[in-house]
Amino acid sequence: MNDKTPQDFNPQLTQLSGFLTYRISRLHQKLNAQATKILAAKVGVTLNQWRMIAFIGGAETVTASELVRYTAMDKGLVSRNVKSLILEGLVRSSGDSKDSRVHLLSLTPKGKEVFDLALPTMRRRQRQLQSKLSDDDVKHLRQMLEVLETAAEDVDI
Repeated sequence: MNDKTPQDFNPQLTQLSGFLTYRISRLHQKLNAQATKILAAKVGVTLNQWRMIAFIGGAETVTASELVRYTAMDKGLVSRNVKSLILEGLVRSSGDSKDSRVHLLSLTPKGKEVFDLALPTMRRRQRQLQSKLSDDDVKHLRQMLEVLETAAEDVDI
């Protein structure tokens, strides 16, 4: 374990470092910090903005509701980020011909350029992270994450 808990830390609290959720949270924070630095330097967007650009770019057109569902982000967070992407000229919003309450989101040419610049870098990052694991490790990690994600939906603990 790579835990930097001080020697004089309260022993009752040091158990936290053994919690699976704590370790996942630490990893999540480190990976987010790494991605944030990469994206800021490469294309000048935040990690949350990138995630939305990536989903929109991959689907070509999505609704805000679909972004909420796909990204598992809070509706308010998605809304704020979409508004900032529209203001920055990276995303356009247009009405749906079938339902006037729905707005379709798509990348502008500027947004497509950000998508095309960032995607190879983010794919390279994924390959580099996965290179630290064997193919079997990656397969098992994906299976374990799926199990944990399903278990996290169970509130009857």
